[in-house]
Parts: sequence; structure tokens; C-alpha cells
Amino acid sequence: MKKSNVLIAALIIALVIESAAILALYSRSAPGGRVSTRYVYAVQKTIEIPHDEFNQPISNDTEYKLDKDLEGSWALTIQSHLTTSQENQMGSEAQIALAPEYPSENLSIPTIIVQERADGLLRIEYFPQNWRNTYGLILYNSTSSSWLNGNVTLKFLSYGPPVPVNPQTAPYPNGNLTINVGDVEVVTNYPIAWATLSSFYIYGLRGSNFTGGTLYITVYGVNAES
Repeated sequence: MKKSNVLIAALIIALVIESAAILALYSRSAPGGRVSTRYVYAVQKTIEIPHDEFNQPISNDTEYKLDKDLEGSWALTIQSHLTTSQENQMGSEAQIALAPEYPSENLSIPTIIVQERADGLLRIEYFPQNWRNTYGLILYNSTSSSWLNGNVTLKFLSYGPPVPVNPQTAPYPNGNLTINVGDVEVVTNYPIAWATLSSFYIYGLRGSNFTGGTLYITVYGVNAES
């Protein structure tokens, strides 16, 4: 009887130890794990976009390219120094699409679009699959504070290989996206499927009343510290 009790106790202890090891491994490798990791940020490029590029009709392939595709983790900050008149503020938009480079812009999917409007609207949308098969997923939408002369920061931390460009159906997530507006974290570790970051497509609207200034995009490659 005693031998049986000892054996059962040993099995329980072994099971507890094995379960703890599996949970520890999961917390280090799974998305949303709580193990703190330090990251190193390296500036890849700063892109300057003058205000008059947003005072025109929407057109495809208004493209700015990175010197090197970022296939893993990345971060970027959008800082606006655009100035605008008081007229047609709801019709004055600066839109930036973050996407992998592709021969045709409308097939550069997955895409994140940051829409910033002169009346204070800030909307961030995510498109995970072919345009014909999806609607944009709104990750953030607010008119409570002006984005003019402020920062919008997006950070993508990868935990898997890049997904194919222009998927017909939404692939499984391979990383988490965090969004800061100024000093406020408005989206935390949202799982998305991402290909590479290699280009920015710029949109404007006919009749926009941006009267001066520049919009800056600073891109960082992000690596976990060994």
C-alpha cells in the first residue's frame, strides 16, 4: 500500500514539473506571453512627404519605398507638421498605406491604412486579405483629439515567418500590433497576419486644404536583444 502511495505521489510530482515546463515554454514563444523581452530599435529610414501630395485626387501607386524590406519586427512613427485652413476640414485627408511592395498597389495586401483628417479624425484600418474578399478592420477610430503636430506610433512584433503577399483568404496571425497615439497606448498586442514592410502608398483628396508643412514617417527595424 505504501509503495503504491509513493508511486502515485511520484507520478503527480512528475506531472506537475512537466506541466510547469510546458507552460514556461509557451509563455516564451506564444503570442501575448508575459515574459518580458528587451528590443533594440534601429532607424531604417525617415521619409518626408510634403503637404501638396495630399492636395490631389486619390491615385494608385503614389509610392515611397524602403531601402530594405523589413520581414520581421518593425516600428514606425508618423509625425505631422501639416497646416490647414479652416475650410473643408472634413474633406482634407492625409492617408498612408503601409504595405509590401507589389507590381500593383491594389494587390499589396496585407495593408494597414492610417487616415488622418484636418478636423481631428484619426482612423487606422487593417486589411488582411484580397480587397474583393474583405472589409477593412477598424483598429482605432477617434475624433477626440487632434493628430496635427502629434505622433502616431505603430509597432509590429513578429513571432512567425512572413505571410504571402495578396492572400485570397486571411492567413493565421504571425505577430502582434501595438498602436500609440501620443503617449497613450490605444491598441495592445493585437494579433495580425503580416507579410513585409517595404513601401508606403500616399493618398490625398481633391480639394484638401493643407496649406503647408510636411508629414514625416520614421521606420525602425526591431530585434530582440540577445
